[in-house]
Amino acid sequence: MNTISLHQYEQLKKRILVTAGISHVLPADCKVLSHRVSKKTGNRISETTFKRIYGFAHSKFTPSLFTLDILAKYCDHKGWKDFCEKEDNSLIKNQNENLNWQLLQQTAHKITAFTLQALKNKSGIPYNQTIKRDFIDFHFDEFLNSGCTGTLLTAPAGYGKTIALCHWIEEKMAADAANGTNDIILLFSSSALMSVLLSGKGLNDWILTLLGYSIDNDINVLLDIKQRKDSKFYLIVDGFDEFMFKNEQFKVTLNQLIDVFSLYQSHDWFKLVLTTRFATWINNSQTMEIGTGTWFTGLENDSYSNVPLFNREELKKLCHKINPAVESVISIEVAESFNHPLYLQFYYKLNKVNFSLNSVDHFSIYELISTFIIHRVFLGNYPTEKLLFIKKFVEALDFENDVYQIDRLQVNDLIKQYSHAYQELLSIGFLRETNESSKYHYNNCIVFGNDNFLEYSIARILLYENSNLFDADLIKRINTLLANSPRKVEVLKWCIMHAINSGQLRNIDQLTEAILGSNEKLELIIFLGKLLEKESLSVKNNEALVQYFKQPFSKKIFEYFFGFELINPDYKKVLNVLLKFEFSTKKKILIHTTLGIIAAIQLDLNELEACLLNLKAFQKTAYDSFIINPLNCLDALYYHLKYGIIKREVLRDLTKLSFNPPTDRTGFKKCASNDLLYLLGLNTMMLCYNSKKTIRFIEFLKKNYKPDLFGDNTTQYGFFLKVITADAYYDLGNNTKVAETYYAISNAYKNSGERLTPYMKILFHNLKVKTLINTPRAIHIVTEMKSINAIADKSGYKFPKLYVSVILLKSADLQTSMPKLYKQVNYDFIKMLHENKLNTKIFLQQNAISNGA
Repeated sequence: MNTISLHQYEQLKKRILVTAGISHVLPADCKVLSHRVSKKTGNRISETTFKRIYGFAHSKFTPSLFTLDILAKYCDHKGWKDFCEKEDNSLIKNQNENLNWQLLQQTAHKITAFTLQALKNKSGIPYNQTIKRDFIDFHFDEFLNSGCTGTLLTAPAGYGKTIALCHWIEEKMAADAANGTNDIILLFSSSALMSVLLSGKGLNDWILTLLGYSIDNDINVLLDIKQRKDSKFYLIVDGFDEFMFKNEQFKVTLNQLIDVFSLYQSHDWFKLVLTTRFATWINNSQTMEIGTGTWFTGLENDSYSNVPLFNREELKKLCHKINPAVESVISIEVAESFNHPLYLQFYYKLNKVNFSLNSVDHFSIYELISTFIIHRVFLGNYPTEKLLFIKKFVEALDFENDVYQIDRLQVNDLIKQYSHAYQELLSIGFLRETNESSKYHYNNCIVFGNDNFLEYSIARILLYENSNLFDADLIKRINTLLANSPRKVEVLKWCIMHAINSGQLRNIDQLTEAILGSNEKLELIIFLGKLLEKESLSVKNNEALVQYFKQPFSKKIFEYFFGFELINPDYKKVLNVLLKFEFSTKKKILIHTTLGIIAAIQLDLNELEACLLNLKAFQKTAYDSFIINPLNCLDALYYHLKYGIIKREVLRDLTKLSFNPPTDRTGFKKCASNDLLYLLGLNTMMLCYNSKKTIRFIEFLKKNYKPDLFGDNTTQYGFFLKVITADAYYDLGNNTKVAETYYAISNAYKNSGERLTPYMKILFHNLKVKTLINTPRAIHIVTEMKSINAIADKSGYKFPKLYVSVILLKSADLQTSMPKLYKQVNYDFIKMLHENKLNTKIFLQQNAISNGA
């Protein structure tokens, strides 16, 4: 490769555009240039070559002398040598006559404008539709006020470092021109630094040459205070990352950059700005730190990025700029999913026409992650090597201790074996390096770029090792590998999506074998319900789905969808999706019953009435197989809530059952739907306001249904049974029994409170209130009520909140000792009754009401 003068090369590029009559070159102009050069010189320079010359395509090398000769002839010179000689003469004359700050500024402005255009053309979303980021002004203000010489914008790939910087530069240059400020901004990308190595010059000399000055004229001569005044010189390098260079090349370039930094760091007019990955900074910061206070990072403790993700307002602003015709309504959930600029770029590419986030659903983020990985991992360079590296990397993770970072030394041989693939994965942000080494400890680790990439990779490798089958072996492997991992649910979600997309719907019932906590099961069921709902809307395009919705659920998976612990606004949507399947009458009754229970707990009497109408539409004989008649129980609850009427016949049937259990044991089969029915019956029994009868019904259950689980506080059925038992003892004034129950449950979930679903949590807080009321610790009721209100407001659990409010309002001691709390509870209570059209007397004149368990 011949060494050429970078300055002369840049001048030739400008002269070509002038000759062609092009003021601002665009990718489409490269074809025009190819045609015009061929027509004028008789020699053809390809469109691709012109794209490399003007930065629209990547190029590791400068053009050949043959190409330079043709281009020089196009500009009316004899050849490249003739062009260089005339350019040198012009340069010497210009230097002698015009050595001043203004010319330096003009030259730098042209280079920066060219670099800006090249960077803007690479933007995933058209640059004119992108927005300025809120954080960047604050960052630069803090940097300039700090007195430091250098600063950096550091973040993983796709965080929008470059676009944010481009907006800042453009705005600053416009403000400088308007205000008469003479600051100089010289911007170039890291790929331009390779020209330093090719030119054989030092970086400082290269910059001088780039600006049009000879090496003999030191830049300090130009930057005297009379001309400079208060102006600053910003040297900005975009994408200064190790993976862009070969190892030795990076070291040489880094050392030359440090030389420039060292030369000018004593001058307050000189400022160096880099955009880089965190790994590059952390790996080289000790080398780059020259003296103290030389670099402003803006990094918080334990942070690997000073470039934040999009906030909600920025997302709204960006959506409006992309498509002003649509008013974007962005929920918190959508903002959390699309705050990553890279995900938004892929979403834009998939939805260029009528772009909007209003139509985003729960699965858009999963689709985006899949799209990203397909395009950047599986369809990029070295796809097989990347897949093999990811597989071996996942296999090396410490799943047992839930540690998902690996010491670089541990996989150093793997990195050497797949070095190109590893660098590619780093460059796209799929993996990242962290270096937290200290004076006495080496700690250089590799982690996935984010949790999404980690969980997707685990699922993909587990499926790969299981021949891509969603079956019992896969679930068993997940149970073993991710026994105590919070990643288990997300990995299962990816596996479920694979099962549906690969036509393995009939194997979904294997999901019931996954060992999950109550909260994890709730999350997974809601996900599966939403996924089935989404797929059901597009069944015309998927014959397998059409057949799946026509077949009945297996008994195994059907029972998986039931449980009091699952009660949640989203769970109601899941049950409505189930009604799209072809179920037996009994299963349909169970679904409508569960919907009725949810309506009662949410105090939605209109919804409860609608559920009763659906249940009454079935023939009376359809209820003969139920030991607990769900229609009668829900009807009794409705009449009590609506009119204050207690249907005694329902209570007589339940009392009769407790004295004379049926000899046919079919109804006592242990399953989730029977759990639900017996707990419904127990709550209905509490309408009699006779706690002794309630306890007697509990004894009936203890003897006939799951007797081994009555004392087990860790099962969902045992939890709810214990809570209702505590309610009964509270009404009887046996506070000792109430406290014993509370502490038994508290100890059972002491180290795993996350296993409690929101509905279980609100009942647990209610139980704690009973242990605190009328005791010296009553002051803590305030904290419990805050928790109860927060859960009730988010999930709509109005009945438990109503219940605990009645208990507090009946406490004379509380009214005296904590009047402020009493007043607030009374206000919330009256408001709740009014909003749900309930009668105050129904609740305050009775001795008690059910907890809603």
